[in-house]
Amino acid sequence: MSRGIRIYLAGLLIIIFGWLAYHFDALRLATSSFGIITLTVAAVFYTLGHVLRMARLTLLTLDERQASFDLVTAHALTAFPSSLIPFKLGEILRLSAFFHVYDGRQKALAVWVSERFGDVVVLTGLILCLYLFNFDVPSSVRALFFIFVIASSLGLAIFFAVTKVFVYLNRHLVLSSHTRRGLWILKVSYALRAFEATIQRSIEGRLSALLLISMLIWGCEIAAVTVATRQIMTAYPDIAEIVTSGLLASIASSNEQVETAALVYQSVSVIALSLLFVILLTLTFHRIRRTK
Repeated sequence: MSRGIRIYLAGLLIIIFGWLAYHFDALRLATSSFGIITLTVAAVFYTLGHVLRMARLTLLTLDERQASFDLVTAHALTAFPSSLIPFKLGEILRLSAFFHVYDGRQKALAVWVSERFGDVVVLTGLILCLYLFNFDVPSSVRALFFIFVIASSLGLAIFFAVTKVFVYLNRHLVLSSHTRRGLWILKVSYALRAFEATIQRSIEGRLSALLLISMLIWGCEIAAVTVATRQIMTAYPDIAEIVTSGLLASIASSNEQVETAALVYQSVSVIALSLLFVILLTLTFHRIRRTK
């Protein structure tokens, strides 16, 4: 175990126990308000969602199976700190942990992009279903969803379009350009083509499974917030807002009581997951050291 990992684990434990001490009263009040059984069931659904996320990571790394456990561990150990950072900016921390797993950053980024692709497809399908069945989706939630889906879809479309254009650009550069700028563009083109190939290797023959797991992940997210907020469903105009609040629970909740419930079941779930993998990583390290 490297010194950097030890420092991170020590910092993670400090953050976890510091957070628990700071929010102890809020956790106790929320538990008494919503009920321990309700929040436990919600936590089980939310934990299952994270287990499915780890299964998705394993699926995307079948071509490099030796890194699967390390990648799953990276997800578990960054889940809690990432949840404290608003607007999904915690994904930066998660991605940096993926970079630490792989010597080359290309595979780590390809896995992350593949995850986002699965999420975009599932969210787009959900939005279409809400409209097809005439659910009254709150305007603020609808706007945030569309921004997320459009930005992600355009990003993926532009990336694959650019890589295809570079195929023809490469021929021109190889045949006619010998300048420093031309060589630099050729190098960038090669890197993008290699990145596209890495993404294709990550999802080749596994696209259906990727989308199915992504659907189950968001199903668990929705189930968790629905169970946790069943006592306040009368405050919602219909089930659509419960569904969309569940999907946005980690981004921006539309109800203060949803945030209070999420404080308990989401945080406790990822804390338990983090502590479990801290123990597993420590035991694995000591076992390896004894065998040496």
